[in-house]
Amino acid sequence: MIDRDQIRKLSPVDGDIFTLPADTPYELVEQLGEAITIAKPGIKVIVICADLRQADESLMNAAGWYRK
Repeated sequence: MIDRDQIRKLSPVDGDIFTLPADTPYELVEQLGEAITIAKPGIKVIVICADLRQADESLMNAAGWYRK
């Protein structure tokens, strides 16, 4: 169930990265992706389910993320 107090307006743009808690059910991740696609057809964003605070640099490099 979604806590209505935590709902915020999103205005996604190309290149945005959305992070969700690692325990987010896959169905909710899909629903977010679909909602973004409906709101902004053709937009390219990334949705991540993970606690990025726990990701070290080598893990992020293996996933194709590099620091500039």
